[in-house]
Order: sequence, then C-alpha cells, then structure tokens
Amino acid sequence: MQLTIKEIASLFGQELDGRDTEVAGFSIDSRATSTNEVFFAIKGQNVDGHEFAFQAQEKGAVLVVCEKPLQVGIPQVIVPSTEEAMITLGSYYKNKFNCQVVGITGSAGKTTTKELTAQMLSARYQVAKNEGNRNTPIGLPMALKALENDTEIFVAELSGSFMDEIPKLLRIVRPVVGVITNVGPSHLETLGDIDGVAKSKSQLIESLPVGGLAILNADDPRCKAMSSKTRCKKVNFGFNPEADIQGRLIDGLITVKSCGKAYTFRPHQDSVHFMYDALASMAVATEYGIPLKECVEVAADFKPVEGRGTIIINPSGVRIIDESYNANPVSMKETLRSLASKPGRRFAVLADMLQLGENSEKLHQELGEFVASLRLDGVYLFGNLSKRLAQGCPRSLHFEAKKDLLDAILPRLSTGDWVLVKGSNGMGMKEVVQSLATHVNKEER
Repeated sequence: MQLTIKEIASLFGQELDGRDTEVAGFSIDSRATSTNEVFFAIKGQNVDGHEFAFQAQEKGAVLVVCEKPLQVGIPQVIVPSTEEAMITLGSYYKNKFNCQVVGITGSAGKTTTKELTAQMLSARYQVAKNEGNRNTPIGLPMALKALENDTEIFVAELSGSFMDEIPKLLRIVRPVVGVITNVGPSHLETLGDIDGVAKSKSQLIESLPVGGLAILNADDPRCKAMSSKTRCKKVNFGFNPEADIQGRLIDGLITVKSCGKAYTFRPHQDSVHFMYDALASMAVATEYGIPLKECVEVAADFKPVEGRGTIIINPSGVRIIDESYNANPVSMKETLRSLASKPGRRFAVLADMLQLGENSEKLHQELGEFVASLRLDGVYLFGNLSKRLAQGCPRSLHFEAKKDLLDAILPRLSTGDWVLVKGSNGMGMKEVVQSLATHVNKEER
C-alpha cells in the first residue's frame, strides 16, 4: 500500500519516533494479521480487539490504532474511536487514487451485481473491487488495498444494515455511479420497515454529483421514486418495456434489449434475480462504452459466487442449488420461483431469515403460504422462525436439528433431483450443502 505508519500517525495529529515503515494492509483480526499490517483494535459485540493487540504484534503488525494505551512493543496511535479512525483513513487512502467509483447497494443481488459489473468493465478498463463481504465501514477500508496506480474504476458493494451505514461508506469512496438493485424487506430489525430500507438505500442516489449516473430498477416502485432525489442522469433496467435495458426470462433463456439491439443467452443461473443483476450490470457497463453484446457474453459465462446460487452435482447426480449465504423475503421468493420451474423433482431446504424485526414471524408465515402455492416435491425447514413458515405451508416438515433434517431428506433423493438450500448466513446452512454435496445413495455405493 502507498502508506506509511508515520503518515497514519500524522493524519491523526500524532508523531512517531524511529524508523518509518510502509504498510501492507489493515487488519481487525489478530489471527489473520500479516507482516507490516496495521491492526485496528475494534470493539465488537462479543470481542474487544484491544485484548488481542499483542497477538497481532506477534503476527507481524507494525502499528496499533487503539482507543487507550496498550502494553505492546510496536507504535500506537490512540484515537477516540477506532471505527471512525478506519473511515477517516479509508477516505484519505482512497483520495490517493484518481479512479471513479461505482457504488452498488440494494436488498438483494449486491454481490452478484458487483462481480458482473467488474467483469464487464474489465474489458476496457483497469478495475478493482471490494472482495468478499467487505462492504461495511470497517470492511471497505480494508478492501482498498486492491487499488493500484493504474486503477480506473473501483466497483464497491455497499451494505445498508443501519440508517447511518451508507453515509459512512460514502465518506470513504464517494461514488459517481450509484446502482440500486431493489428495495425489499431486509434488515427490518434496524431499519424499521420497507420505507426505512428505501430511505437507507436512497442516500446513495442523493449523494451522486450532477454529472454522475443513477442506475435504478424500473420494476421496483421505491427504486423508481428515487429518480426525483437526484439531478444526475438516470438509466433504468427491468422487465418494464420502457426500461433502458430491458430483460425477459423464458424457459431458462434471458433476452436483453437496448437501443434497438437484442441478444439471447442461457445463463448458468437461470433465476429472475440473476437476470436483474445482469441487467443492472449491463446498464453500468454500456454507459461506460462496453458494447451490449460483450456484456451479454460475460453474463452468459458468469459462475455464481459460492453460496449465492452455485449449482453442485453430487456423486449420485442430485443437483444442489447453494443459496446458503443469505436470505430475505424477496430473494427467497425469487429463488423458489426458479426452483419450481426446474424439470424433475424439486425439494426446498429452508432456514430462518434473520434481522427482519417485529414483522419477522408474519413474513415467515407469508413465505410459507407462498411455498405452499408452488408444486414442490418436498419442503424441509430448520430454525425457530421457520416454525411460522411451517404454519403457512402445512405439508412441510420442520426439524430442530440439521442432522435430523438430513436423515429425512437424503433417502428420498435420486439422480436428476433438484435441492435448493437457502437461509440467512447465521443459520449455518453451508453444513447442509456440504452434506448433500458429498452424499452417495446406498444403491450406488
């Protein structure tokens, strides 16, 4: 990184004695700290990073940013808030690079849209992005390590779990392009209701400069309403025939239309929400001069990020759709619709949708009623909130333990079956995916 420990100290009005050292990166986890990194002692809900500064030093940290003096043998910069310091340092570091930022947020599809957008833009530009889930005020500064002198565009996925989260992220990267994938009932525990979700996301659009670009979902009324919150150029995407980038999904084929041109392709992930993610990415890329045909080729070759629609075929020929990374009512319904359209037998393994606030039980029951309307061959549920989902879908089976769920579903599966596994990340449904992925039917052993 183009940053030294004395430069960091100076940013916070402090001086360090001794030799200056170039920084290799930022860390908040002492176990994952590497040589020449700066360790930020962050106070979490369950763990206080100040208690692990010595371990970070042993791992090779060259500086600790902390809120109180610590017993360590490396320089310290003491600040009122380490989280605020990380935002300040992230903003400072980003300003060293003359690159534009594409900011992407929404209730679902952020990561896939980020990955697609970065791949499409890479055809003409030097592109960097925030890897993994580094989309928070703590994670985003760490992701800036990806920036190079020749970086022209940084594609940034932005979380929006709290009302003040996006403003913090905007202080770090200041996008000139803002993408809203959709607005749905996610993070209701902290945002209150769906209008609160829309207000949180709209802060990205409101922040765009006059010469910027807003990319909005034409089929989402709350997204469309954001058009009035900015004077910059707007580009819309969706099924809507008036959308600038129009899409259609029929029999697993996606057709994209724009400016009198149309292209059809078969994606690896033939769901409605993938189509929306692809359209949003195409809206960005075509505005940067990437031909629509090239964008379509990228979307056709795109493989889903692990846990977000990856298809795994186990030794017995059972096809598992791994959606274990996260879940909310919007993404649940879209993924289940896609499952219901598959040929052959179709099974759903669903777990709780977390962080939905006071309406959580109601939303789970409504999802259950939706599942009941689909022609699935089996519905297997796990988690306390999913008991309400079971009330909405009487023919489903609920289990208190994942092992019991697996014992029930595995004997039923055979070659050609489809199994969707989806739930919030905190439910640990990756374990179920792993068990399904390695299972061999008895008769095939």
